[in-house]
Amino acid sequence: MVAQFSDGSAAPALGPQLVRSWIGYRRRVEQKLASAGFTDRRLPDGMILRLCVANEGLTVSRIGREMQISRQGASKVVADLCERGFLSLEKSPGDGREKIVRPTSDAIAFLQAFHKARREVDEEIREHLGGEAVQALAALTELLAEPAGEWRAGDVWREVRARSSLLDLGDQ
Repeated sequence: MVAQFSDGSAAPALGPQLVRSWIGYRRRVEQKLASAGFTDRRLPDGMILRLCVANEGLTVSRIGREMQISRQGASKVVADLCERGFLSLEKSPGDGREKIVRPTSDAIAFLQAFHKARREVDEEIREHLGGEAVQALAALTELLAEPAGEWRAGDVWREVRARSSLLDLGDQ
């Protein structure tokens, strides 16, 4: 049986709608970030910067483990963020081969702008749909979400990479 709206029209499959919604939400947030001056943003930036802010003494190796990518891959992403002024590296006092990754003031400013942009998009949605619809949407996403503690940032990154070649989500 195909799901239908109250007017009798066919309702799109929920999974692809959720994916398109997430992409649209991210685009709105990214537009607000661009308006705040953060135009050179790449997919793992926010996840890695949040990891660095939340974990004092974070190493490149640990970033790789958290993101579920190789140490070499983590090194490349960290080097890129260092070149762009978001991270700095210090030698580890315990192991000269390892580097401690520290967020810069630009990283903190980016994360603050990111949180502000998300709050603004959330408020726009609340104003458009109303509180009850947003509560229903929150209940739906909570129902579908993985239990707390059963996923890591790398799970999201791995999933996005695996699906990055999908161009038409409507047929899924």
